Parts: sequence; structure tokens; C-alpha cells
Amino acid sequence: MVRGERLAAFSRERLDGAAVPEDLRILATAQWEGTGHPFQRFGITVLEPGERYLLTDHSYLTEQDRQDPDIMATCAAFERMTEYLKVVAVHEDGLCFGYWTHPRQRQDVPPPVVMVDTEGSFLVQAGRTLSEACLGEIAYEDDGLFTEVAEELARLGIPVAARSWADLAEVVADPAPEDVVEELYRAELERRTA
Repeated sequence: MVRGERLAAFSRERLDGAAVPEDLRILATAQWEGTGHPFQRFGITVLEPGERYLLTDHSYLTEQDRQDPDIMATCAAFERMTEYLKVVAVHEDGLCFGYWTHPRQRQDVPPPVVMVDTEGSFLVQAGRTLSEACLGEIAYEDDGLFTEVAEELARLGIPVAARSWADLAEVVADPAPEDVVEELYRAELERRTA
């Protein structure tokens, strides 16, 4: 599949047809073409077509788990969260990163990047782009590592103005993803136990 077709397919599958943000386009292209991007050495990759991830992959559940209304309500709530959280990258340890696109979220600014950890917590990341959010996550309080990876991103064509995690823009998700998933969970649990 040629680059343009692959990006179009990625946009349809991961972003509901929305334009692929420039930094994500660069990361995906570098990964797909085999030249790589700096996040790969930290275990973060752009999702491949059809790849399942934390919110959508429940293959690990046992038959006993599937009989538990609480577990199944959690799984259903996670599935429903994909309407609002467009996951585009994953960490080898199961974390996933996506854009928060809830209808109440401000539309005049780039969507916040949210990380979902393996405990099911939805954490709004600092930074205005996926690249800044991932950089902040891997470098957190290590300014030297932050600078090193920022320079690697710049060489790829992804500028990062911040010089440390503390310089990354604070971003607000409205409504908070944690609140939304809790509402979805409660509704699913009520439906399953009524």
C-alpha cells in the first residue's frame, strides 16, 4: 500500500476520517518505511491497521470473567470510550495514547492527548501534540533525556519548543475522561444487573 493510501486508511480506522496531525503523520511514515522514530526505542509505536489495544482487546478474559457483570461492564465502558478517545499509539507494556474528541471538548484547539494505563486510568497528558505527550511521558523529570529525544524529533521534522517536561503546555479535557468512563461503567453495570 502506498503512503497516501495507508495514511487514508489509518485516518478512517483510527480517527474517523479526520486529518492525521502532522507529527503523527511523520511518526507513522517513519515507522512504516522502516527508518523509525525515537519513541520506538522506548516501546511506543503507532498502531498498525487492525491492531487491537487495551480498550478493545478482551481476549484475555476467562469464561468465569465473562460471567462477572462488573468485569463485563468495565469492558463495555472501555469499548464505548473509543467513541471519544481515538487511540493511535501504544506502548509495549499495554499503555495506549489517543486524542480526546468528546463532543463537549473545545473544537478551536488541538484535542488533548490521553494515556490509558493498564489499570484503566485515563490520564490527560501535558503537551499540545502526540509527540509532546509521548516525550513528556518517557522523559518526565529527566531534562537531559527530554532534550535528546526532542532533538531527534526535530531531525525528523517535528519541532518541540519546550525544553523540559515542566515547559509542556497543560491541557484540559472537558469532560474529564475519568468521569466519562465512570458514567459509562455505571450505566453498563446497571443494564447488566437490572
